Amino acid sequence: MLASILAATEVVTTEVTKVAETKNPILPTVNEMFWAAVFFVLLWALMKFVLLPPITKVMNARDEKVRSDLQAAEAAESTRASKLAEYEAGLAGARAEAVALLEAARSEGDAERRSQIAAAEADAAAAKAEAAAAVADAKVRARSELTASITDIAVGAAEAVVQKSIDRAAQTALVEDYVNRSGSQN
Repeated sequence: MLASILAATEVVTTEVTKVAETKNPILPTVNEMFWAAVFFVLLWALMKFVLLPPITKVMNARDEKVRSDLQAAEAAESTRASKLAEYEAGLAGARAEAVALLEAARSEGDAERRSQIAAAEADAAAAKAEAAAAVADAKVRARSELTASITDIAVGAAEAVVQKSIDRAAQTALVEDYVNRSGSQN
């Protein structure tokens, strides 16, 4: 058994030395390191001097465009604010003018209404006076007609009672005096 253990250790030792002598696939060789360094330097120079300048140029142009767009937006905002203030001032002026026009129209309407009311009242007073004169005239006519009728009836009744002719002029004066006294009591 000792012999077999010794034999197994010998086999393991030979195998370990073989493994130690074989190349590690992870570790690069000097030749690979040289070419890697050369290509790294070439790629770095290509990126630094050929590919990176257009990219930075585009990025700078884009930054400048954003800045100019922001400045244009600020200018447009200030213009908008000033135009809004002008519009609001114009609108306030228009409102004030509209209020003034309404007040002028209202006062003109009130004056016209007052003058029309005064004219209507004058017309009504004239019509009332005319109607009162017409009523008074009609009263006088009706009274004179009534007086004449009453006189005729009274004289006719007196002649029928007395059975003889009565002086019409004296009786007419008497009836008119009676009618005038009774009319003044009412």
